[in-house]
Amino acid sequence: MSTSSVIPGVVLKTKFVTSDKKAFQDYVDYVDRDEAKKEQEVHEKLFTLYQDYMDNPDKTSSLFTQQSNHLNDVEKKQLKKLFEKAQKNNSIMWQDVITFHNPWLQENGLYDAHTHTVDEKKLMEITRQSMKEMLKRERLNESAVWSAAIHYNTGNIHIHIATVEPQPTRERGKRKPKTLDAMKSTVVNQILNRGEEHQKINELIRNGMVGKKKQDSSLRWKNRDIQPLFLQIYNHLPEDKRQWQYSYRTLKPMKPFIDVLSQKYIEKYHRNEYQQLLKKLDKEVEELKKAYGEGKGDEKRYKDYKQTKIDDLYKRMGNAFLKEMKDYDKQQQQIKRMAESKKQSKRPASFNQKVSMHFALKKMERAFKSEYDSWKNQQHYERLQKEIEHHRQEERSY
Repeated sequence: MSTSSVIPGVVLKTKFVTSDKKAFQDYVDYVDRDEAKKEQEVHEKLFTLYQDYMDNPDKTSSLFTQQSNHLNDVEKKQLKKLFEKAQKNNSIMWQDVITFHNPWLQENGLYDAHTHTVDEKKLMEITRQSMKEMLKRERLNESAVWSAAIHYNTGNIHIHIATVEPQPTRERGKRKPKTLDAMKSTVVNQILNRGEEHQKINELIRNGMVGKKKQDSSLRWKNRDIQPLFLQIYNHLPEDKRQWQYSYRTLKPMKPFIDVLSQKYIEKYHRNEYQQLLKKLDKEVEELKKAYGEGKGDEKRYKDYKQTKIDDLYKRMGNAFLKEMKDYDKQQQQIKRMAESKKQSKRPASFNQKVSMHFALKKMERAFKSEYDSWKNQQHYERLQKEIEHHRQEERSY
């Protein structure tokens, strides 16, 4: 049993039934029920599907689907035929219940506790996005149909969803855990709508800190305290510059030193931005904790969120330093080539001629070795030998 002190904002429970179960037929009968009927037994027909999760509600929305917020009589009959066809063809029926903590819904602007009203259109759209994710991940998006309804009681608001395949493509009812995680995450993300805050966090990392580092040379006088570590790392990097990437396997021994370099830079130039980032990350963790709760299976959704973003900062900052080291290496190689060229120009002409002749001779010898087996013309071979001897005599004359 969980000792969670935080009531999760969203809970997803799911199961499936086979076509021979009474719950399947009860739902088929429920689909085109008369809206005017108020008898409790009519409502209970639907809830036999979800009796493990529900008390009897005192209010329910109309059925809705991917295409419609309120099915009319014709649409209901069409939907019922599809469910009957699925049952006849031995389709599985997947049953999902999304349960909300009402105060959490109110905190996020979807529920009014005083009037006991909920933003149904928003919840319907959230359901559609969640189902779209589920169908895509389970490869049911071309074969499945679903219908859902929102239900109310004094405790929690629920959304009930039933999914079938009129022409079954699978016999297995169990869905992947990652699919169910994605369904729930879709619901949470749409309600929290933290996109703007996430963008601010990313901008703080990418533009506020890393972006400014890219414009700041580590070899400037004001950065003299980090120069020794910069050069130490540079001198120990692999010869293959394609490996100069923070996540590259061969750079693993150097990552602690690169991280220290990043840390020193952040502490010196971005202390305030870093503290601001930590506050924003703590806020996001708190919001996710309220949405998912502190259960063992759900805390993984936010437990590492803060550290993941900090790791992203250090990865990007590390790559900024490595990019600068590549540029520094190009400069060093250019200086080396210029010095070598200057040194070459100062050598005696006779020396340069000898070197030139030596390279010409070596080139011809290599050509002879690589093509020897294919030479069929003896005259060509003899002529080449004479030319080689001639070049050797010229070389000895210098």
